[in-house]
Amino acid sequence: MMRVRSSALAIFLLTAAVLHAETAPVALHNALARTQASAVVLDSVSGKILAQEGMPRRGTPGSTMKPFVLDYALQHGLVQPQTQVYCRRDLHIGGRSVPCTHPTDEPVFDAENALAESCNTWFAALAQRMPAADVEQAVAATALPHENLRGAGVDQRQLAVLGLWGSSTSPLELARAYRSLLQRLPRGGVVERGLQASAERGMANPAATRGLTILGKTGTARNPGESWTHGWFAGVVPGRWIVVIYIPKGDGGTAARLAHRFFEEMAR
Repeated sequence: MMRVRSSALAIFLLTAAVLHAETAPVALHNALARTQASAVVLDSVSGKILAQEGMPRRGTPGSTMKPFVLDYALQHGLVQPQTQVYCRRDLHIGGRSVPCTHPTDEPVFDAENALAESCNTWFAALAQRMPAADVEQAVAATALPHENLRGAGVDQRQLAVLGLWGSSTSPLELARAYRSLLQRLPRGGVVERGLQASAERGMANPAATRGLTILGKTGTARNPGESWTHGWFAGVVPGRWIVVIYIPKGDGGTAARLAHRFFEEMAR
């Protein structure tokens, strides 16, 4: 009897996986309809591409870079989970204005909440105390194409950590980077909690979908030579999907709302 039940469960799980694989392209197409966005969906377990939509594009990663840097800094003792920074919101780096856009009700952030609310001030302070060689290794851990940062000055280190200079990515590259990150993150650790909090109550909240646990991160950035911003959403539903959406002439919140459309259809 136990073998029969085990076999039935295995068949059920396999059938569900096949149905989701067949549904993902349709759900992604519907989510991105009438937009210029491009996106990719991976199976989070196997890494297989389940769906791709839109023209292949590249862009600076913006704040989607932050989880990688925080993971590296925590693992190497460069910052502590309880490290707090007061955010004045008005931030200038190398002549660029990169203000924080999170709510103003909580001006002091620790590591988890800084990630959830994507506090530029907190991460710029982290970059200030990180040697250039460590910033290089943290960015290199993404496996994304990037400038050599070993000789970077303070401004360049800060902009690199914020994902605003020195690196670029495609949706597929970023999805694979997030899959690799989630595989090595400590279960229930600061970065994982921060990404989950981002989707539940933080900057990635527009992607939140009833019935799904989502670890998410948004990013808004500008490519060199362009006057407009583009938006990113990188999200993980543990054990199921990695979803990355890029939208030109937009922002991370818009990308997260498109992700919500996908998640909502997949959760039916």
